[in-house]
Amino acid sequence: KDDESGFLDRKVGFEVARTFYEDPPQGAVVAPFEGAEKIGGRARVIEESLARQLSARVDRVIGPGPRDRMVRSFAVDLSNPRDRKSFASSARCGYLVESRPWGGDSVFALFWTQERIGLDISMVRIIDGAVVWKARHIATRSEGGLPLSPFSAVYNLATVGQFKMDGDVAISLVDDATRRIVATLPDARTYGIAENGRPNKRQ
Repeated sequence: KDDESGFLDRKVGFEVARTFYEDPPQGAVVAPFEGAEKIGGRARVIEESLARQLSARVDRVIGPGPRDRMVRSFAVDLSNPRDRKSFASSARCGYLVESRPWGGDSVFALFWTQERIGLDISMVRIIDGAVVWKARHIATRSEGGLPLSPFSAVYNLATVGQFKMDGDVAISLVDDATRRIVATLPDARTYGIAENGRPNKRQ
């Protein structure tokens, strides 16, 4: 079923570690999407969408544009644990948000198609590599159906073709997936308030 009409399709698997509450993130950098070479420009769309959603939960989020400029300026490689620590110190940002594909591929048949975006997201504390939050979800949209008559066959064929040609579908699905995933992340700004009512100084 279309993801917008099925409650079960909106389920998100997630886990929040106790470490998150003990040391709530005040800053997070969105890491380059793992497997970007397989999906091309869509990887950047995912990174930017993830950064937008995270900004509602974390005080300071370093998105893909600023991240790339900082990586060049600091001469680091975020896939290297030692360079990550150097980046964290220089950028004063102690957490890394990693993203990777998850779930099956989109399905296409002559009279029916389903687009899907599956993401596995995790937040890692850079200093020790501890995973403080992780979540995964598949957002789906479908079009078409069984050709029960010549008229429905022609109609489904046309709607499926139009659906496949619509580039906004993939972008909308990415936003659906990142929004639902990040909704499971506790608001770090709330947990970042110290007992005396002043902001937590941790990164």
